[in-house]
Amino acid sequence: MHILLGILGVVGVALFWYWRMRNAATAAREVVEIADDMRAAVRRFGYRRKANQNPLDGIEDPRLAAAGILAAFANMDGALSREEIDAIDEACGKAFACSAEDARQIGAYGRWLVQQSAGNMDEVIRRLARNLIGQLTAEERGQLLATIREIAEIEDGALSDAQEDSFRRLEHQLV
Repeated sequence: MHILLGILGVVGVALFWYWRMRNAATAAREVVEIADDMRAAVRRFGYRRKANQNPLDGIEDPRLAAAGILAAFANMDGALSREEIDAIDEACGKAFACSAEDARQIGAYGRWLVQQSAGNMDEVIRRLARNLIGQLTAEERGQLLATIREIAEIEDGALSDAQEDSFRRLEHQLV
């Protein structure tokens, strides 16, 4: 009987470690997939590093600027979760009436833009919003602000004080 318990114990330990390794491999695959998405998006949208120019200032496509703003707001309360990334991609697909693959690449480019900052999300939002001034209709501006609020509320259910301040500044800047 004790031999049977020993064998079951060894099998249990082996299954436990197998399960942990499988979960680690899945997490690593997700990280690699996100990195590949960003690399493909940057390549697709033709980013070229220019001397003494911040990547946030050279955005000409308002879709990319809007995706960057969404990612910055989501990033203000901590690192982006998978749920936030999926919500940003889905919002891009709805707002820009594009395919799921295009929406995913636009979202990835927006996240890449946020990574290019030194961690100051207010600065990211301010710089990207400059690219949107005069390019949005009142309806598009309202849709962007509603989407920002929706994305920013995913983790905590409400905007934090910092997000609320940035949201008011953005609202004022886009008018």
